Amino acid sequence: MVSLFVVVFVLFLFLSCSNSTHSVSGDDDTAQKDSEVTVDDDVDGEVEKIYDIKITQNENNSLSCFLTFKTADTALPRIQYFMEDGRGYEIDAETEGDEHSFFLWGMKAQTKYSIEIYLDGDEAAYVTEFTSGILPDTVPEYEMTIKNTEKVSEGFLLLTTSATKEEEVFPTAVMIDTDGDIVWYYEHDIPGFASLGDMQYIEETQTVLTAIVKGENMAEIPAEEAVEIDLSGKIVWKSREYPNVYYWDDESWHHIYNRLPDDSIIRLRRDLTDTTIGDKIVNIDRNYNILWEWRYQDHYKPPQCNPATWCDWTHCNWVVMRKKENIAYLNVRHLSRFHKIDMETGEVIWTMGPDGDFTVISDLQDPWFEWAHAPKVYGENDEKVLLYDNGTVDRGYSRVIEYTIDEVNMVATVNYVFDGKETGQEWFTEAFGDADPLPGGNIMVTAGTDDLERPNKFFEVTRDGEIVWELTFTDGENWNSILYNSYKFIPPLKKIEK
Repeated sequence: MVSLFVVVFVLFLFLSCSNSTHSVSGDDDTAQKDSEVTVDDDVDGEVEKIYDIKITQNENNSLSCFLTFKTADTALPRIQYFMEDGRGYEIDAETEGDEHSFFLWGMKAQTKYSIEIYLDGDEAAYVTEFTSGILPDTVPEYEMTIKNTEKVSEGFLLLTTSATKEEEVFPTAVMIDTDGDIVWYYEHDIPGFASLGDMQYIEETQTVLTAIVKGENMAEIPAEEAVEIDLSGKIVWKSREYPNVYYWDDESWHHIYNRLPDDSIIRLRRDLTDTTIGDKIVNIDRNYNILWEWRYQDHYKPPQCNPATWCDWTHCNWVVMRKKENIAYLNVRHLSRFHKIDMETGEVIWTMGPDGDFTVISDLQDPWFEWAHAPKVYGENDEKVLLYDNGTVDRGYSRVIEYTIDEVNMVATVNYVFDGKETGQEWFTEAFGDADPLPGGNIMVTAGTDDLERPNKFFEVTRDGEIVWELTFTDGENWNSILYNSYKFIPPLKKIEK
């Protein structure tokens, strides 16, 4: 396992009475104990409008800090923090008061930021500085290979990586901005071998939910299988703790662990019949009480498998649940099926795929998906289905494909496909992968693989088939980082350029 490099920081104070500024740095390795800086509140015997100013390095994430201060009068302050080139963010106070606290985050590593406090008007009432710290050695290595600033979508890309060798794994997640820089990270401390799995940014609470992939040596170690953290890295919720191994334990989650709008959790579980591995959908509350479940083999007959070996029959990998409509969607990778399910009756309403209920309209030679991942159902009437179509080894290439479905006439029309062939950017990842529609129309693609001969990469592609942003992850000597999925979102930060 990668050893956790403990980064500690020195903070220093420089106070100028003439312009009321000071600076704080988080780069040195000698002053974790001095991570909190207090600024004088009395200049030339006069009480300042702003006083008791403190900047505290975030101990969970060196790319952020806490700013607190008091005001002589009730105020509704706003904060601007920005780099030397003028780019940065603005945060507004939510309520008036005379004691104020702000969390400043989304910073690039080892970068000086000017911090300006505004009480009213366009003139800063106080100016200071903060220098962000270094990245831990647990974050992945990568390079930006394509960037079209005018066409890339705004937002941070939330992701986690694992590795093909256990000793190289440490549970770490990062956010990457459109410049290709890491601006947030989270390291999870857990006994035994584990990595972070399915991740989700929750807009309503400004938190991140992440599931934990627990390795074989955790079979006897009671530990959580998911945590929810705020943007400062503080754990605000933890699942129950029990000993299990990802996927191979019947009680463990696999592939998806997501929060639903009603604050319940949707997950998949393995479902064994002798040596045949099926799946079931399980919807639970935060206390792990089962609210609804659905077993695949209650509706489809398992194959006759060799009883001497494991038979991975279904390998379901994604669920979409619309509880208000009593509808669930399930992707069955090994059968190349995508089902719509009536949650009230449990009956399958329809099936998409090569042996499904829809007639496909397309000029493609192979219009149906094969061994796909993470279908997204969206549109005004859930008429769009976007998939990361891995493809089988026999087909030999991956792609992103989208269908418009007509449930009245049972027709599925291919309205978008991108495989990179026309531009010489084709790729193939037999396992892993994700494709997400973005608000502006672009599609965020995770082309992840555990094949050491193929690179792992993220890319954003337009509806015209142009890759406008791409990150390629660097291989180690005997290992590479593997990427399962990603989540791009607009952070709760107002961008500024001074």
